[in-house]
Amino acid sequence: MRFWDIMQDAIVAFTFCWIVWVIFTSVRRYLIAKARAGLQEKILQRIDSSESLVTLASSETGRKFLESITVEETRMEAPFHRILFGLQVGIVLLFFGISMLFLHHHVSDTGEGFIIFGTGAIGLGVGFLFAAAASLFVSRRLGLMDRATRG
Repeated sequence: MRFWDIMQDAIVAFTFCWIVWVIFTSVRRYLIAKARAGLQEKILQRIDSSESLVTLASSETGRKFLESITVEETRMEAPFHRILFGLQVGIVLLFFGISMLFLHHHVSDTGEGFIIFGTGAIGLGVGFLFAAAASLFVSRRLGLMDRATRG
């Protein structure tokens, strides 16, 4: 099998998986948003006077609820999730690059394509791993991440 035949199959499979992932993620987010909006609507319907709104806003949970129904959320995402994503991408790209170099040595008549993609993927993977490590170091130094915010 030639390199470009293998790459074509891999690109088609990747594209199909990506489209399925996007569809399922979008449907899941829509259903979560719809359920959340329904719950918020039921709670807001119980507020029948300005006094009940003031009572709701004076409690800690009421303030959190009112902040959660704002149109634009200003909440900062926990750095831990971003660092974990960078680590995952780095590991996947590293193994993809290693597999490309492995295929170059074990598939006849491949040309230089496996070496180019393999070396590029390994470079990107190592870069993501270093970026994740640097983000972890800086986040801990600045106090942006502690064990309580990982949830």
